[in-house]
Amino acid sequence: MKNNPLRLAENRVLTEQLRLLMGNVGNSVIPAILVATLLLWVLFNDANAMGLRMWCAAVILSKLTCYLHARRHLASGISFEHARRLVWKLILLNLVDGAIWAALAWVTLDTSTMAGSILVIAVLTGVAANSMALLSPVLPVFIVFLIAGMAVSVSKLFLLNDVAFHALGGAALLLMLSLIGQARSNSSAARVAIDLRFELADSHERLREIEHRQMLAQERQRLCQDMHDGLGSSLVSALRVVEHGKMDEAEVAQVLKGCIDDLKLAIDSMEPVGADLLLLLATLRFRLEPRLESAGIALRWEVKDVPALDWLDPKNALHILRILQEAFTNIIKHTHATEIRVATGVVNEYVMVTITDNGQGFAVESALKKGGKGLSNQVRRAEAIGAEVSWKSNGSGTCFTLRLPAKQQPATL
Repeated sequence: MKNNPLRLAENRVLTEQLRLLMGNVGNSVIPAILVATLLLWVLFNDANAMGLRMWCAAVILSKLTCYLHARRHLASGISFEHARRLVWKLILLNLVDGAIWAALAWVTLDTSTMAGSILVIAVLTGVAANSMALLSPVLPVFIVFLIAGMAVSVSKLFLLNDVAFHALGGAALLLMLSLIGQARSNSSAARVAIDLRFELADSHERLREIEHRQMLAQERQRLCQDMHDGLGSSLVSALRVVEHGKMDEAEVAQVLKGCIDDLKLAIDSMEPVGADLLLLLATLRFRLEPRLESAGIALRWEVKDVPALDWLDPKNALHILRILQEAFTNIIKHTHATEIRVATGVVNEYVMVTITDNGQGFAVESALKKGGKGLSNQVRRAEAIGAEVSWKSNGSGTCFTLRLPAKQQPATL
């Protein structure tokens, strides 16, 4: 039963087969009407005028009905639930259509004249041509049309008292078997192609799901690691100091505020920024501005438009937020600054973010050699995204610069 060519496929595959069939119907309309009109002109005479006219009208009506039926279903869509019901409708329509085509032999005179020869050739040609136009993956629809057409016309040929017509009837039967064999091959090939397309689509969907789950797992792991290294480390250090009584309430509050900022930045990094660095900076400003105000530090925001960074995903966004957060934290804790200026710009192929303060400054080379955790973390995170950090400091203040590649895909560690 599995290899039975007359057995309908599963609904999903059958729906695609029906779409192909509906598309083929439109290709058969104009040729069929032209053939019918040509036969009306060639075979018209007083004896068969009425029957021939009725036949031609029936052909045109049948083809237009099939065409409009196909257009309606293609426009509205073919649902899985109604696919098998639609097959039965198509079988009925093609049964009538095939019988109408073959009925030409019955509505014309019994004759073996030259007009009769033209009649036989035209009927067989019309049936074969129309059948070929309807070759489709839904084999039962094609077979019903072919049998209906051949049964009527071949029976008429055998009823004519002429050996030549009998031979043509036998040839028509052979043609029918040949067309059925070809249709069976086409049906099998179309079904295999549709099955492979669905299998490929299913495979792509599974791969997308696996990739999505892996991305979520990696993101969770990254966040957990970042919270462990940042927030967790700060909390553990603060807890140990508090346990030994070396930190007053104000200092504990300051540590907790820093931890809260860390947590908020980790959450902010998950928000989509669409490669927009300015949106990311605005998030940082929203988080840190209250702390700056409470510390008595004025913020001058001189940020201007910069090119989009197509590599700015959540992972890289968090690196940038951490780098800039560390710069603000150092200013608040160590410089006694009263003003911070944040600016952006573009130099060559880099997007620049500068944070300048009017504090007391520090010895950059000495601080880097000492291996301070804050500065080293900024350097490490910058390298992780293919960026660079630098400091210029003197007695009147410090300028911190973060250079981000504008076009290049940053290397990840």
